[in-house]
Amino acid sequence: MAKTIWFILPLLLLTLVAALAGPRNEQRSERILFSGTGSSGGMQATQVAASIRGYQTIEYLVEAKTGQSLALDLHSNNIASAFRITAPAAPRAMHSASGQSSRFKGTLPRDGTYRIEIFLKDHAAENGERAAFSLDIRLSDPG
Repeated sequence: MAKTIWFILPLLLLTLVAALAGPRNEQRSERILFSGTGSSGGMQATQVAASIRGYQTIEYLVEAKTGQSLALDLHSNNIASAFRITAPAAPRAMHSASGQSSRFKGTLPRDGTYRIEIFLKDHAAENGERAAFSLDIRLSDPG
């Protein structure tokens, strides 16, 4: 009987952990395609809109070159909305921001695909909160 309990107990614990961790990793990726150049010649711009709930994450992929300027404006109906920008082959994010209206503007350090992740901060994700957002993305050449 004691052997049976020691065999069943770990299985029950593993099942519980798997059930609790299940929805934490919902992620989708979308490649950003710009509609063309703006009137200033070297600027490309687009806007995406979506919503996330709980631990969902949307990753936007932007192809860029060294020296280009990237500007982001995130507008959301949830103060726990956040974004993180990661450069190609970088071990950690180059910038993180959160709030209903968050911004970033910077010069990009290398060629490649930049990842922009939109997510809810942990306390809101744990509560299953929802956030509708729009993200303005502008990429411009130096000069």
